Amino acid sequence: MKYKFLSLLLLLLAFGVARPAFAHDYHASIADVRFNPRSQALEVAVKVFMDDLEDALSRRNKTKVTYSSTSEQVKKYLADYLNANLVFEVEKGKPLKQRFVGSEEDADVVWMYVEVPVKQATVPQLYVTNAVLTELFSDQMNIVNINYKGETESVLLQRNETVKKVSL
Repeated sequence: MKYKFLSLLLLLLAFGVARPAFAHDYHASIADVRFNPRSQALEVAVKVFMDDLEDALSRRNKTKVTYSSTSEQVKKYLADYLNANLVFEVEKGKPLKQRFVGSEEDADVVWMYVEVPVKQATVPQLYVTNAVLTELFSDQMNIVNINYKGETESVLLQRNETVKKVSL
């Protein structure tokens, strides 16, 4: 019995299960994009690990940034960061304006929300740029799920390929 427990413990340690909750070996974000035909806007939710986001904001703003959903300064940092690293275009070369809606903490991740008016009833294609956290991690993976008229298209963007065209 003692040896079974010891074997299980060693196995868990080998696979990293016993690591602290804040440590993670993979670098990924998920963006869920939904077209709302009533408002003619893209509703975007982006999920990232909080420690990675704080590192990116600190580096970008050359000051130590600690996430807070109520801080006006952090809200400005988040809006500026997403504006620079998350871009949507219906026509190539014509980025759509986005409006930062807010953010919230969920355990060790942060959800950030933006709204992107498209000012048209249909969207035949969408050019998506997602370079979130690629300045920090060479292995960063950004998954973008686009829900349009009940169908979902997913794309994977990485440091060497931060832009993709999605036909809707």
